[in-house]
Amino acid sequence: MDRILILAALSLLTGLPLYSGQINFVYPSEGASIPVVPKTFIFGNISPANSGFKINGEKVAVHTNGAFIAYLPVSGGEFAFIGALEDGTTAQRTVKVRQPAEAAVPDGKLALEFTSYTYDSEVSAGDYLRITASGTPSREAVCSLEGVFKDLPMTEVPGGSGNYYASYKIKESEAGAGGKLTGRFKAGLFGRGASAKAKGKIKVLTQPFFVETSTDTVILRNATDGGYMMFLSKGVKLLSDGRINGLRRIALTDDEYGWVDDSKLQDISGRQFPFVYGSETGSIRLKQTGFGSLATVALYERLPYIAEVFPWGLRVTLYYANLHTNYVVYDAADTLVKNVSFRQAAYNKVEIDFETNQGPLWGYNISYPGNSKSMQVELRARPNVSKVWPRPLSGVTVVLDAGHSPKFTPPYDGAVGPMGTFEFQVNLAIARAAKEKLTELGASVKMTRNGDENVGLQDRPSMARDLGGDLFISIHNNAIGDGEDPYGQPRGFSIYHYHRQSLPLAAALHRAYLKNIPLPDEGLRYGDYLVARMTWMPAALIENAYMILPNQEEMLNAPAFQEKLAGSIAEGVLNLFNVPARRVPAKKVRK
Repeated sequence: MDRILILAALSLLTGLPLYSGQINFVYPSEGASIPVVPKTFIFGNISPANSGFKINGEKVAVHTNGAFIAYLPVSGGEFAFIGALEDGTTAQRTVKVRQPAEAAVPDGKLALEFTSYTYDSEVSAGDYLRITASGTPSREAVCSLEGVFKDLPMTEVPGGSGNYYASYKIKESEAGAGGKLTGRFKAGLFGRGASAKAKGKIKVLTQPFFVETSTDTVILRNATDGGYMMFLSKGVKLLSDGRINGLRRIALTDDEYGWVDDSKLQDISGRQFPFVYGSETGSIRLKQTGFGSLATVALYERLPYIAEVFPWGLRVTLYYANLHTNYVVYDAADTLVKNVSFRQAAYNKVEIDFETNQGPLWGYNISYPGNSKSMQVELRARPNVSKVWPRPLSGVTVVLDAGHSPKFTPPYDGAVGPMGTFEFQVNLAIARAAKEKLTELGASVKMTRNGDENVGLQDRPSMARDLGGDLFISIHNNAIGDGEDPYGQPRGFSIYHYHRQSLPLAAALHRAYLKNIPLPDEGLRYGDYLVARMTWMPAALIENAYMILPNQEEMLNAPAFQEKLAGSIAEGVLNLFNVPARRVPAKKVRK
């Protein structure tokens, strides 16, 4: 008699259910949409943990606590993962694997649709229009733009794909023209054709015009999908010479450009300015502050800028600026800034260098306070730390950020583990343990989140400054994207920084993790994370372990491992300030 028959007999005799096992799929969630991939991962837990377990007929390894993660093939459309225990217990998790759009049209109908210029756009002479469309394959397609060109041939790339492409360079003579972009398939005398019209209009500008940031912390990117160049406050003037896909192109110089979300700007071309294309710089005044030095740069308009930290100090580059600084007024009590130098680096581009006495800056902040047009540059000196045991970190304020919040559960904010552990819970436990360690060492420790309160991602950097932080450490745990192989590479801890002045903090934490944490090292990294981009203090983001891996989730839930992580954070801060090792007095030997 096999196992199932035995169980059935016992069920009849005892009145208990035939199957006693449990299968709990945690991720992906029921009905989730995942990208088109040949394989993806699924994780959760089973009970009993020692039961044989298969998904879609493939044997799945199960951790000692019942947690599992499997990397399995999937097919397009609605797809089911069917789990089965050896006692006959089954469970199903259904997902939707997104399919690529079909270029061909059913029922033999011809179709053509633009995939570019879905928003109103603005271009200037010398710009290239890059026009894309999709439709019935293997046709002869052309496109036209009112007042600019007519029946421009479109190339099908690759042949037979139904993807059509054309490029056109705007001429000086076409300024002021533009309108709707249209396309069609060419047809013979008795042939059939299809036509299309882009959703947005294309306008050829006659000249650039000024816009103004309408809110604080406006991001200027180096490309439509590129990285960050500037973080601008409200009221900064920008010269626009193009717009595409809801982003406005900003001309900083003749060969430097940026892109800004158009919704963050207002058109001020009708207003008059005291400059045609460039505002003069005035006097520069320095003043000692409790955190270092404050420099005020007189300007007549709020101008865009880039700040760069160097080993010798800070360089601020002003755009649309003409150098006319006749005075620099130093503060005799200021021990941080030793020299200010400046130059006209290029037409309408001024560089101002703030050289410091103490080597690298601890941090900085640039703003246009209130209604002022003068720029304020705040420069931070390294905090004075006692380095004296037993409280060697006296004098430093550390802000610990327990990443994520419970606000979005379910669905969850942050990662989740196979046993249902939420990242925000583990992050807080590690942060609390680190707070205890750092406090014992004399540091003043502040938390962005002390419990299950909801704290917005955007609010955390500003909270760190308001809390008087000298250091900011954001605590997280990791996951991977749909379709990635969880076993494809060693996975463990990683430490991220963004600005130059944050690298020593990240490196010091990384050294401590290498020494103490028994997980694979994924390295010291640059990372474009919001919580790492603050300039006012060194900031680092820690990915301690992978929540989705059963053994690492179990480790993260263990108080002893949380203590080890917390101790490594504290050791990293000690490393940063070069605190000497604690000397333990030798025991006296009785004679």
